[in-house]
Amino acid sequence: MKKSFLTAVLASTMLAAGVSVPAAFAQQGAAPMQQPAPADSASVTDEQIGSYITAVQRVNMIIQTYQPQLDAAENEEAAMAVQQEAQVELHAAVEQSGLSVEEYAAIAAGSQSDPELAARINAQAEAAMGQP
Repeated sequence: MKKSFLTAVLASTMLAAGVSVPAAFAQQGAAPMQQPAPADSASVTDEQIGSYITAVQRVNMIIQTYQPQLDAAENEEAAMAVQQEAQVELHAAVEQSGLSVEEYAAIAAGSQSDPELAARINAQAEAAMGQP
């Protein structure tokens, strides 16, 4: 069964608190930062969508790298060190894609609330992967 790009990867890449630490890395009891307003389809360019797709792919690779380290952390201090290192890489990956952390978070949130934006992201991701 073919999953859409958003269904397959966005759930694992929604970064809590404006691209802080992925939900899988979130500390219990940590105070969340204010979320940016979701972007809507009319305010997001095709270029931003391309950058967003690139960022999602990079973020997924970082999560796959750090999750085993987090799982293997022997104590809370070690887990926090892994989280902090991952957070730095996540921010860098998003910014290297051409988006600010805030833009990435707004597009991610918008893709959840705006079906038209989600469809545009899916279409562009599928086109980039060579799928009809």
